[in-house]
Amino acid sequence: MTANLLVIAVGPVQEFIAAARRTRDLWFGSYLLSEISKSTAKAVHDHGGRLIFPAPAKSTELDPDSPINVANIILAELPESDPKAVADSARKAAESRWREFAEDVLRDNEGVIQIGIWREQVDDIIEFYASWMPLRGPDQYQSARAQLMRLLSGRKNCRDFKSAKGHPKVPKSSLDGLRESVLKDPAKERWPERYRRRLRVREGEQLDVVGLVKRTAGGHKPYPSVSRVAADPWVRGLLNSRGPDVLRPFLQTCRDLGEEVLHPLDTSIERGHPHYKAFPYEGTAFFRARHHELKEEAELSDAELELLTEALLGLIATAGEPKPYLAVLAADGDRMGQALSRLTSADEHRAFSQRLSLFAGEARKIVHEHHGVLVYSGGDDVLAFVPIDECLACARELHDKFSELMQSWTRQTGTDLTLSVGLALAHFLEHLEDLLEFGRAAEKHAKRPRPEDGQQSERDGLAVHLHKRGGAPVEVRSNWNNKPDELLGELAGHLKHGTIPGRVAYDLLRIADVYDDWPAETVTDAITRDTLRVISAKQPRAKSEMDRIRDLLRERVTDAHSLRRLGDELLVARQVAIAIQQAEGRPAPEVVSS
Repeated sequence: MTANLLVIAVGPVQEFIAAARRTRDLWFGSYLLSEISKSTAKAVHDHGGRLIFPAPAKSTELDPDSPINVANIILAELPESDPKAVADSARKAAESRWREFAEDVLRDNEGVIQIGIWREQVDDIIEFYASWMPLRGPDQYQSARAQLMRLLSGRKNCRDFKSAKGHPKVPKSSLDGLRESVLKDPAKERWPERYRRRLRVREGEQLDVVGLVKRTAGGHKPYPSVSRVAADPWVRGLLNSRGPDVLRPFLQTCRDLGEEVLHPLDTSIERGHPHYKAFPYEGTAFFRARHHELKEEAELSDAELELLTEALLGLIATAGEPKPYLAVLAADGDRMGQALSRLTSADEHRAFSQRLSLFAGEARKIVHEHHGVLVYSGGDDVLAFVPIDECLACARELHDKFSELMQSWTRQTGTDLTLSVGLALAHFLEHLEDLLEFGRAAEKHAKRPRPEDGQQSERDGLAVHLHKRGGAPVEVRSNWNNKPDELLGELAGHLKHGTIPGRVAYDLLRIADVYDDWPAETVTDAITRDTLRVISAKQPRAKSEMDRIRDLLRERVTDAHSLRRLGDELLVARQVAIAIQQAEGRPAPEVVSS
C-alpha cells in the first residue's frame, strides 16, 4: 500500500479561544481545543499513523488531561493505513472527547439548561477538516507537505454549512452572539442559589453550549482572574513589608464566605498556580470598587459584603489601594514557516516539533516564575497574563529560552529563528476580548516596525503598548539586540528613586514640539541642554545621577522625533515603576501621585 501524508485541522478555534468574558472561559477554551486535538492525534497514532506534529516522546502523552498542549493541526505519515478510514476514526475521537465534556456539564447543571436547545447545539460544534496525498519516497516529503497544506487550505474554504435551527424569542449567547442561549430564563424559573454562584452569570448574561462548557466543565476548577494578576504586586508588597501574618484576617474572611462565593484556586505545583498560594482567590476581593460586581454574581448579603469591605479597608490602611493594571503577553516565533519549508524529511520535522514542545513546557515554568498566568503555550505561540513589575523580565527570559532551544535549527535550516513578544499594559476592567486584542496588536508591532520606530529590522522585537483608560495608547518598539527591556528597566529605576521626576515625560513631549523644524546641525545640542535643564530643575536629587542621565540623553536623543520616543518610553517605564514600588511595599509619591 502506498504511504500517505495526512493533515487534520480541528475547530472551532474562534469559539473555543476568542469568545470569553472571564479568564476561566479563555483558559478552558484553549484547554478544551487542546484536549480535542489530543484525542484526534491519539486516534491517528492508534490506527498506524506516525505523528509528525505533534511528536510526543511516548503515546501516553496523548492521554486525556496529560500536561502537554496540542495545537489544532495534526500532521502524520500513514505507512500502510487507509487515510480515509484513519480520518473517519479521528473525527469520531474528536467528537467523542467533546461530548465527554458536554455531558459532564449537562449532568451538573441540568436544572438551569433548556435540554432541547442543548441537544441541537451539542452535535453541531466540532469542525473537522482532513486532507491527504501519496508520499512516494522520503525525498518527496518537502514538496508533498507544501502541497498538502494548500489542499487543507482549500478544503477549509469549502467548509460544510448545516441548516440553521433558530428559536424565536430565545436570546443569543452574550459571548459571541452565534447561537441561542441554552440557559433557562431566571425570571420565569427561579434558579437555585448554588447555580448562580457556581456559574458566575451576570443579570442578563446568556451562554450557548460552548460558553457553558467553558464556564463550568472540568469540575468547576477556578482560574486566576485578571484582577488577581493586577493585584499581585500589591500582595507581594504586603508580604515583603509586613510579613505573612498581615493577610491572615482577610484570608479568614474570604474562607468564611465559602467556596461558592470566592472560588479557591488550585495552588498545586503540578497543575495549579503555587505562586498564588499566599492569596488563592480571585482578585476582585482586593478592589472595593468591584465589590458590587461580586455581590451581584455571588448573591452576597449586605452583611457578608460589609465584612469583606471592612477586612479590605484594614489592608488598604496599611499599604494603600492596589493598582489595577496588568500586562497581556503575546509571543510568536519568527520565520517558522520558512524553517518548516526547508525541512526535507518527516524525521527532521518530527525532531523540530519535539523541540517546540520542549519550549512550550519551559514557557509555563517561566511565566509561573514571574507570577503570571499562562493561558496557552503551543510550540512557538504563547499567551499569558503577567504582573507589570515582572513583565519585562518574563518577556526577556521567554525570548532567550526560545533562541537557546532553537539554535541548532537556526543553523540547520539557515533561518534565524527568534521570538517576537508583545506586551500590552492595560486596566483589568477592560473587556477581556479587548485585552486580547491589545496583546495581539503589540505582538504584530513586535514583528513589524512602523516608520515612526526609526531604522529597525523586522521580527525579533519587543513592543510595549500602554493603554490608559482615556486617550490614545503609548506604543514603543525595539529589536531585542538593542536591549529594550534593560532600557525600560533603567528608566523605571530612575523614576522609582526620583532621579527622573514622574511627570517629566509630558514636559519632554512638549519640548519636542518646539524643536520639530530646527536644523540638524544645531538641534542635538540644543535639545539635550533643554531636556537636562528641565530634569535638573524639577528634581534636585537627580544631581547624583546627572552624569548617567546626561549619557542616556546623548545616546537616545538627536532630534524631536527621538525625544518623543524617549517621552513615550518614560510613560511606559513609569507604569512599570509603580508596579515595582508596590511589589516592594514602598510606594513613592513622586511616581504614584503624578
